[in-house]
Amino acid sequence: MIVLLTGDDQHAIQEQLNQYKAEIDAQWLTLCYHRFPADHLDRAISVARTRSLTGGKKLVIVENCHLKQWGDTELSTLQQLVQVPEFTILVFVATNVDKRLKIYKHIVKYAQLSEFPLIPPWCNDLIEKAIATQAKKIKLVLSKDVVEYLAEAIGNDMTRAATELRKLYIYGNGRQLELAEVKELVPCQTQNSLQLASAIRQGESNQVLHLLDDLLSRSEPLLVIVATLLTQFRTWLWVKSAIASGVKKDSELAQLCSISNPNRIYYLRQEVANTNINALAKAVTMMLDLEMSIKRGADSGAVASHRASSKDLLLIILSVSRLFKLT
Repeated sequence: MIVLLTGDDQHAIQEQLNQYKAEIDAQWLTLCYHRFPADHLDRAISVARTRSLTGGKKLVIVENCHLKQWGDTELSTLQQLVQVPEFTILVFVATNVDKRLKIYKHIVKYAQLSEFPLIPPWCNDLIEKAIATQAKKIKLVLSKDVVEYLAEAIGNDMTRAATELRKLYIYGNGRQLELAEVKELVPCQTQNSLQLASAIRQGESNQVLHLLDDLLSRSEPLLVIVATLLTQFRTWLWVKSAIASGVKKDSELAQLCSISNPNRIYYLRQEVANTNINALAKAVTMMLDLEMSIKRGADSGAVASHRASSKDLLLIILSVSRLFKLT
C-alpha cells in the first residue's frame, strides 16, 4: 500500500502514522519500521521494494515531501513505485503539495491521498467536536461547558489539545473536572491571539502591546501567533472586498470567502464595516512577509534569529496597528 498524507494538522497525521506502525509486529520493529528524509528518496524506495524478512508488513515513511525539492532524478526513482510489494506500507508525508506538479501526478497514480487540513480557527463547532472525540478516546469525561472552554482556549491546535487533555486525565484521576479547575490548568491562549487581531484592526496600540506581551511571556510560538493573525486578516479582507464588489447575500459572501458557517457573516460584516480595505490589504502583505521571515529564522535554528524574529513581530504588528489608527 502506498499513501500520500498531506495537510497542516500534524497531530492527525502523526496519529495516522501511529496506526500504520501499530500494524507492524512489535518484536520486528527494528527490521520492519523505517523513516527517511525526503533527500534520501532513493534509499527509501529501495527499502520499500525489498520484501520483509519476517514475511509480515513493513512500514517505510518518507518525511517532509513537499515535492518541489524533487526533479527528474527523483521522478525516475519513483517509476519503481509499481514494484512496491503488497505488504509494504510506503507513506509520503507532506505539509502541502502543488497538485500541478508532474511528480505529484505520478505519485497519486499509485498512492492513496489522505488530506488533513487544520480546522479553521473560527469553526468552534468543529473544534469542540474534535476535542470531545480526543477526550473520549482517552476515556476523559468532560462537561459541555468544559469542552466549549477548551475549544476557546486551545483553538484549532490539535497537538496542544492532545497534550492538555492528557494532563487533565492525569490530574482528574478518573473524576470529572469542574470548569474552574480546567481554567486553572489550561490557560486561554488562542483567544488572546484573536483578541490581538481585533485590537490591531481597531488601532489600539496599548492593548496590542499588552496582549502581545502576554502571549510571548507564555512562550506562545511566533508562527502560531502570526498564523492566527494572518487567517483573521485574510478573512476580513475577503469579506470587505466581496462587499465592496456588490455581493449582498450572506450565503454568497460565505461561499466566496470560503466560510463554512454562514451565520458568522453577520459578525464579520460588523467587524469590517468601518475598516479601510487598503489597510487590510497592506496588513495581509506585511504579515505574509513576517511569516516568511520567522520561518527563515526557524530554519536557521539560531537563538539570535529567534530574538530577531520576536523583535520583527513586535515592530511589524505595531506598524500594522498604526495603519488602522490612521484610517
